[in-house]
Amino acid sequence: MTSQLERLEKILGGKLERQDARMIPGTVAVDGTELAYFADDGKNKFRKQLRNIMEFTNPPNAKYGGVNERGCKITLPSGQLFHAIGYHGDLDGWRMDIEAGAQALHLLLGRIKGDNFAVSDGRLYPLSECTIEFD
Repeated sequence: MTSQLERLEKILGGKLERQDARMIPGTVAVDGTELAYFADDGKNKFRKQLRNIMEFTNPPNAKYGGVNERGCKITLPSGQLFHAIGYHGDLDGWRMDIEAGAQALHLLLGRIKGDNFAVSDGRLYPLSECTIEFD
């Protein structure tokens, strides 16, 4: 017998994640997708910060695919806040666009490496010492 959840997942084309069982974006590899975290600038709302990063490179390096928010924030023990974004398609192009935008705006980037959060300035924090929030 098929459950309502299984029917809904089939219609939507993927698994639904229970809120109490959410995974930190970047802790599990997803084929064709990469994740990055960008440091909050403390001035602008998330969407404006993301737009500023993505629109910096003109014309963009990425030729296809897209970038979207992942509904997760990581706060380091120092209090610095990072927002999760995922990108798919032209991975190399998106990575170059994100890195160029962050560098131009003087924003650090972060990535999940095993059980740690690695910041682009070389700092490494155990995820267990960070605060994780889901939207």
